[in-house]
Amino acid sequence: MSRRLLSLRLIPWLVVASVAASTGAIGQSLTFAPTDSGAPVEITAENGFELYQDTKRVIARGKAKAVQGAVSVTADELTADYRTDRNGSNEVYRVFATGNVTMKSESETATGQAAVYDFDKAVLVLEGETVALVSTDGQVTSHQMLQYWANEGVAVAEGKAFAEDKNKHRLYADRLVAFFRENPPAAKAAKGRTELVRSRGDINYVQGFGNVRMETAKEIIRGERGAYNIDSGMATLDGAVKITQGTNQLSGGFATVNVRGGTSRLFGSAAQAKMPGLKENARVRALIAPKANPAAP
Repeated sequence: MSRRLLSLRLIPWLVVASVAASTGAIGQSLTFAPTDSGAPVEITAENGFELYQDTKRVIARGKAKAVQGAVSVTADELTADYRTDRNGSNEVYRVFATGNVTMKSESETATGQAAVYDFDKAVLVLEGETVALVSTDGQVTSHQMLQYWANEGVAVAEGKAFAEDKNKHRLYADRLVAFFRENPPAAKAAKGRTELVRSRGDINYVQGFGNVRMETAKEIIRGERGAYNIDSGMATLDGAVKITQGTNQLSGGFATVNVRGGTSRLFGSAAQAKMPGLKENARVRALIAPKANPAAP
């Protein structure tokens, strides 16, 4: 059966979040943004399309693929919910992808079994038994969910999360939370005028919760909680800390690790180290992601 083509002149919706955490430098981008963001979304599918005008939904079935500029999304099925704005134009406000989902840009590839992006909430969720994102700077894998909150500048990997940078520095945890710095406003020409546009930069701070394990070339450090400040190169681990260096093992309640200097210090507690213990950020606890399963039209 020949592949069918549907061209939708809708607002750009192909967005993928990067989550990364490591004990080395990170330089991953946040979104898969095409160069020509005003280009139409072209969707192909082997089994055709279903258009529900009353509910304003388009469904593409059978090796569905959506392309906009340098960005593509492929899945067994793609669903786009749209609405009509005050100018009479259609705009997509939520997109679902289910079954063998692969999202690609020029430098990154993300895979999972289901994905949803909610424009109103600015939230992206990838779900699956194995969710992975690979880029030229490293990779991150989780076995439950990967989500990105654009307005918050926070990315969360749930379920035996694992991150690795290009230097093979690794961080493991049941839950990884990455915080992104906000770049200074940059001038951008748009529709004959100049606008100041803010964007997210690289990850500058990472937290890990539950069965945290940090691996460097010299040692393995374990703890209940961990944090890594990428700008300073300093990491801390809290709660039942164990440091393994070859056949040697040290135990304590709190540890500091200078990733760049290659030195570690072990303490009985965070108070003894005269440092605050790690607590989960309140705004992260409040995150509630939309389900990556659209209701039947």
